[in-house]
Amino acid sequence: MSDDARLITQWNRLTRVHRRIEARMERHLHRQLGLGVSEFYALRTLNEGVAAGTGLLYLSDLANGTGLSQSATSRLVTRLQERGLITTHTASNDRRSIEIELTAVAHDVLRLGSPLLSQAVEEVVRQLHVEETDKELLRYLCGGENDGASIHVRQESNVR
Repeated sequence: MSDDARLITQWNRLTRVHRRIEARMERHLHRQLGLGVSEFYALRTLNEGVAAGTGLLYLSDLANGTGLSQSATSRLVTRLQERGLITTHTASNDRRSIEIELTAVAHDVLRLGSPLLSQAVEEVVRQLHVEETDKELLRYLCGGENDGASIHVRQESNVR
């Protein structure tokens, strides 16, 4: 197999694993918090922006952080506002910009949702381990010795 073909094969495997993980995340978030993955990612993006020091984020920052178009981001913001997760207001320094701020409810959702994401990733990685998925990909997902990441994969007997 050529290097190009091997790279494409590895990319396809990673893409399939990503889809499985994201579908599992979607189920956990929807069941526990009534949120979709894109909504939770948006809250995380906003929280990270706030943690970076500004206290507020602009609509354009959220669009860039989530990879959504401006119109999709606007619809997402409307959903988050309706659920009481964010507040918005016109920026004082630029009347064309919208500033977004997380509510206390959003902070609770983030606190409760983050373990759900970890759980979803761990569940899929355990399944991959049992399915004897590409060992290199599995090692990457579980965290190599030097990359600082670590997912604890339980033995096959612990998988339901």
